Amino acid sequence: MKKRLLLLNCMAASLFFTGCMGYKLGGGKPAGINTVAMAPVINETAEPAIEIQITHAMRQQIQFDGRLKLVNERKNADAVIELTLTDYRLMPIAYRSELRTTPDLYRLRITGVAELRKISTGEVISTSQTFGEATFEFLNDLTTSKRDALPRAAQEIATYMLEDLIDQW
Repeated sequence: MKKRLLLLNCMAASLFFTGCMGYKLGGGKPAGINTVAMAPVINETAEPAIEIQITHAMRQQIQFDGRLKLVNERKNADAVIELTLTDYRLMPIAYRSELRTTPDLYRLRITGVAELRKISTGEVISTSQTFGEATFEFLNDLTTSKRDALPRAAQEIATYMLEDLIDQW
């Protein structure tokens, strides 16, 4: 009786574990792509210098994700990420008074398009068109408030773009 129970348990365990074969933690990545370089981010918006923050956030996200190794030079990479910022919007979403003259809360939205391009062939492996947002309160001056919210919006767009570019389903 004990031998049958042991055999039954072993068979159940083997069936359970064979169902997990091929499973790995984390998402996938494009076949043959292990290293990636970042092309300079192109800013087509009217807001100056936001590409610096987006580049920083994207590089940080690639390193944090860990599926691809970030290299500085194109010649050492399997693929390159080319990113273009297409829109920058500042939208008031709450007002201080009933007269609706002074906005109290804003939403900052950055929209962009990115491509993951194989360097050896020039083939586009994947694309992403997404946005990153951050809400902020208008405190003293709008310029400082926008500058403080930009890193959060940049991090959000970097996270979404990288997921779109390298997750392979």
